[in-house]
Amino acid sequence: MAGERGVDDPVHDDDEPVEKAGLRNAWGRVNVAYDDMWAERTAHLTGRGLDLLAPEPDWDGLDIACGPGLTTAALAERLPSGRTLGVDFAEPMIERARERFSKPGIEFAVDDAERLSQPTGTFGAVTCSIGLMYCYDARSALQHMARVLSPGGRLMVMVWGRAPKVWWSPVIELIESRAEYFASVCPMMFFYGLPGVLGRMVAEAGLTVANDEAVDEFMVFPSVEKAVDAAILGGPLAGLYTNRLGPEQQHDVRRLLTEHISGLAHARDGELLLPAEARIVVAEKSALDG
Repeated sequence: MAGERGVDDPVHDDDEPVEKAGLRNAWGRVNVAYDDMWAERTAHLTGRGLDLLAPEPDWDGLDIACGPGLTTAALAERLPSGRTLGVDFAEPMIERARERFSKPGIEFAVDDAERLSQPTGTFGAVTCSIGLMYCYDARSALQHMARVLSPGGRLMVMVWGRAPKVWWSPVIELIESRAEYFASVCPMMFFYGLPGVLGRMVAEAGLTVANDEAVDEFMVFPSVEKAVDAAILGGPLAGLYTNRLGPEQQHDVRRLLTEHISGLAHARDGELLLPAEARIVVAEKSALDG
């Protein structure tokens, strides 16, 4: 298991893989766009995960890969007698989270899921919502999640489900192939959502899996155009799209993604529902594991 770092250590090293450094920068550039286009639209998925987690109200909580902080705030609401910390490796995301949600009982800090600086056995509730897929070393991240859990504490990890069940999945290939630059932004994006994979990895980290389920849900948009904008500009591929594709290529990406989304969308009360399968695993640390 990776060792603990001091709390003042940097979250990246000189020998850090270039792909990981690029991913941090990519997320930092879309801290506001992701918050505006994605965070609220996935809150119901996270809510299902928190229901399954069912934390005790006096536990302390840690939200890993917290992004702009919405999940951290939702976790804190369920821990009224504890403290909640949200961490992310992209400093601009932490700045956004602090602007929106910092208050007594909720704090945010820059930290790396794969090399967490948090003390061992500290948190009763640990969450990672739609973040594990972006880890360069997901197994190290899960080991650290297990390490920082207190005995008897519980972990909730949520990832995207199977690619055909996730409305925006084609955008990765559409942008990277035209940019002729495969940034490794999301090489394992849908792998962890396959049946059995995430549960097995969590168990290998030393936790007992209590729930492992696929959630067949939707994301809601006012129009196809807004969904296309979110897929392209609200995530870590925005830089590739903006800086490496010419106008014709950008138009081509938008056209093809619009056709794909239009074929999936279901109309309801003037809004569009798009399929967004997620997989949620909840696991517990043995009360005897000190």
